[in-house]
Amino acid sequence: MTPDASLAVQTALFARLAGHAPLGLLIGDRLHDRRPEGGGFPHVVIGEDAVTADDSATRGGQRHEVTLHVWSRYRGRAEVKRILSALTEALHRQPLTLAAPYRCVTSRVAFTTILDDDDGVTAHGVMRLRIATEPVDPY
Repeated sequence: MTPDASLAVQTALFARLAGHAPLGLLIGDRLHDRRPEGGGFPHVVIGEDAVTADDSATRGGQRHEVTLHVWSRYRGRAEVKRILSALTEALHRQPLTLAAPYRCVTSRVAFTTILDDDDGVTAHGVMRLRIATEPVDPY
């Protein structure tokens, strides 16, 4: 089985999003890898990820499903939609630059949705990414 590239994926996602100016205009520096306690709004969290093997007889590989969360207290859903749009611009069909020994084969947005948080005030956007990785030097 191919060594786990999930930390390399998370690191590359954080770097891509932290450096994406349109997103920065919307959320400032409120990009996290876990939901902050008492953090400002709006903010984005690189959340849950699941990794499955995608090996063949001639190469190793993995499929990563990563969930991004957006939280906003703006009245309505417009702010969450603008942030989800900026995330899509930064990530959909934009291969990530991964640390050696991995490379990103594909990166795409699989779906987005917006929910009302339990507090009745906060809008919660959810984005699922599908990312395929493989070692730079296959078997």
